[in-house]
Order: sequence, then structure tokens, then C-alpha cells
Amino acid sequence: MTILLVDDERQVLDGIRHGVDFEALGLDEVLTARSGEEAREIIEKTRVDILITDIEMADLSGLELLEWIRDSGQKILTIFCTAFRSFDYAKKAIELHAFDYFLKPVRYGELTEKLAQATRALGVSQELPPMGPDVPEEAPPAGNRRVRSAVRTVCEYIDGHLSAELTRTGLAGLVYMNPDYLGSLFKEELGVSMTMYIQSRRLDQAKVLLRETEMPISKVAETVGYDNISYFSKLFRQKVGCQPGEYRKGGGAGPGKEPHEA
Repeated sequence: MTILLVDDERQVLDGIRHGVDFEALGLDEVLTARSGEEAREIIEKTRVDILITDIEMADLSGLELLEWIRDSGQKILTIFCTAFRSFDYAKKAIELHAFDYFLKPVRYGELTEKLAQATRALGVSQELPPMGPDVPEEAPPAGNRRVRSAVRTVCEYIDGHLSAELTRTGLAGLVYMNPDYLGSLFKEELGVSMTMYIQSRRLDQAKVLLRETEMPISKVAETVGYDNISYFSKLFRQKVGCQPGEYRKGGGAGPGKEPHEA
């Protein structure tokens, strides 16, 4: 596979080339460009599988470069590297189906892990996730639509698979995103982490089963994704204020707790 590194700072390109073991990642050809226009010329002549690009460049920005790639119908897995922390950049990157987004200074261990995830993603599928449906004129910008579509897809999957093993990596694979990237967008959109969302939905479902069925508590725990009944009972008490059995007998939460607090 071929990777193209794009940055207008030579020292950044040199650092990445020497700081990452590309061969070990299955990337046998490493190309570099000092501008967006130079990168576009390379892409027009050479097959590129993965692109790592700066965003702010003088002639053609990284976002403009990826927009051109998408308009030309090419499916290059793209990772943005920038010195500027901007959620607007991140949202635009999502709109353009970027795989990941990270900040300078480059940490080579972190970049190596991101590239490992990228190469695994290419091994599974190079299909881009579908965009959301057309929306009315008053709808939020496309970047927001894309973020909301991805988060909604993940939430719907979680809600329908509470008994399954739910990992950030697996959930990110549903929407073709890097797990850390999806995690930050999920929290930005909903105000809670994916871990806390999963925990809350599982406990909500456990309350329903305890109130409305005679299912054994061990089976309730298993049904909402907890194989260890001791852990489930401890977590339930921490979050709800009483043991699952006490909740069932009382038909509600423990002292001082709201019935739906999780």
C-alpha cells in the first residue's frame, strides 16, 4: 500500500518518515508533498491508499484537497494533522469522510496506532459510509448532519444490542471512524461518553426488567450485557442507590434517588 504525507514544513515530513515504521504497517511506498497542489499532482498520477495531510497550507488546504479527492470519486483514507484545535475543522473533516484528525506536535507512537487502525480498516472495506438523507433548507450545516448521523447510528446499535459486547473499536467500525475520533464527537454531540451512554442504557433496561418481569437477577444482568452478577449488583447500587433485589421489591429507586437516574 502507498501512503502520501503532505505538509509545508519539511521537518514535519522528515520527522514522520523517520519516526514511523511504515514497512511494519504494510505501507511499502511512502510519498511526500510540500503543498496541496503538489499532492494533487501526485494523486492524479499515482494510486494512493492513505493520505496524511496538514490542513492549513498556502495554495490548497488539506480540506480542499480532500474535497477534490471526493469529487473525483477516489477513495483515499485520509488523516488530518494540524496545529490548530478547531471543532469546525473536525466537523468539516467528518463531512468529507475523513478517517481521523489529530494535533501537532506529532507523537509517533500515537500516529503508528492510528495508521494501524487505518490499514485494518482498508483490509475490511474501502466503501465510504452513506451520507444522511436530504434535509430541508433550514437544516444545520452538512458537517453537523454527518456528526449526528454517525452518533445516531451508534446509539441505535447500542440500544438494540445491550446484551452484546460493545467496544469503542467495534462501534467505530459501524461508521468507518477512528475510535478516539468517534468518542470525541459522540461526547461533543450528546454531552456524555460512549461508555457512560452504554452503562446508562443498560441500567435503564435492567430497571424495566426488574419492575416488569420475574426474570432472575442473574438473567437480568446477562440480558443487559453483564456476565458478572457481582459487578452488575455493585454498579446498580452505585448508580441507582439500592441493590437490584431491593429495587424489584420496592418497585423503584432507593432512598434519595430518582427512578430513572443512571
